[in-house]
Amino acid sequence: MYTGQCLGAYYKQGGDSMQTWRKLKTKVMQTWETTDQKVLVLILLGLALLAGMGLGIYRNWPQPEQPAALQAVGDEEMKIVVQAQVERVIAELYPWVQEDPAQLAVVEPPSFPAPSPAEARPEPEEALIFENLSWPVQGEIQIPFGWYRHPVYGDWRFNAGIQFRTGEEAVCAVLAGQVAAVSSNDLETELVIDHCGGWSSTYRSVKGLIVMPGERVGQNQEIGLADDGIVFFGLTHNHEPVNPQAFLR
Repeated sequence: MYTGQCLGAYYKQGGDSMQTWRKLKTKVMQTWETTDQKVLVLILLGLALLAGMGLGIYRNWPQPEQPAALQAVGDEEMKIVVQAQVERVIAELYPWVQEDPAQLAVVEPPSFPAPSPAEARPEPEEALIFENLSWPVQGEIQIPFGWYRHPVYGDWRFNAGIQFRTGEEAVCAVLAGQVAAVSSNDLETELVIDHCGGWSSTYRSVKGLIVMPGERVGQNQEIGLADDGIVFFGLTHNHEPVNPQAFLR
């Protein structure tokens, strides 16, 4: 009797479970049939949410500042601004300029008076002609112009002119000019003649000079005698030595 009651209760519970499952299945089917509408609603809700979020972000986004309107600047204001910038650059990069006060340079007019139109014009100096440049002395070239090895000491030396070997011959000026200097030491006497135009000639180892500083001499004019059979002759242009053999004929 008890067993039969238990079985009846069991079958009753099983029947209730089946009814519950059928109801759940029916609801699922109904939900499945209306899924398209709900999905569409969800999509619309999502789009509305995104649009609201975007609108909020756009309102809170910092707007670019509008550039200030340019104002016209006058010449005086521009000069003040430029001067301030120049002073700042000098102070930062060239501070030594501001250490000493600036001094204005005063240009004085020439002291000599201007020539009068009626005054006679000075005669131009004679142009130098090297075509027929005369030899300073009669003799043979012992040491030419340029580098040479010393016959006694064996070292290399530079000869700024020509050294002649000669007898007691007369030494003459190769060009017309003015005696610029005469100097002597314990070994030899040197004479320099200025020919203008940056040209000058030098005569060394000369004795018995018959000219003096400031005196004008002519071409081929005798100036002295060869001393001890050796005479040095040099030619310079703007104080630079020039090879005389390029001009002597």
